[in-house]
Amino acid sequence: MKQVEKIEQGLHDFLLRDIVFILKNGKKPIKRGKLILFKFKEFHFVFTLKNDKGENRIYEIPYPYNWSKQERSIEFSYNTDDLTLINSNLYYRIKVLDSSNGNKLYNNSLVLSAL
Repeated sequence: MKQVEKIEQGLHDFLLRDIVFILKNGKKPIKRGKLILFKFKEFHFVFTLKNDKGENRIYEIPYPYNWSKQERSIEFSYNTDDLTLINSNLYYRIKVLDSSNGNKLYNNSLVLSAL
């Protein structure tokens, strides 16, 4: 089974449930709502969430470097340590990149949690 299929299988447990996306190191909620639909499109997962006002909102996240599923949550890791081997040439090249203009997911983890 492919990794995308494994992630999708784990996401099925969260369909039609109230969920929240949280940055792990900041404990800050990013998006919140009822998970209506999800799909994998190119290199992104696309989530359709119904907010408190009854409006459907789209939230896209890039394919994670690593992921893990717990009972009530799924953690998507975007840490550079998960992207490559620690002692590789690519690892050291990534470490010297300027991250000040990077995405909020850069070197972070995003947690999808059921409420």
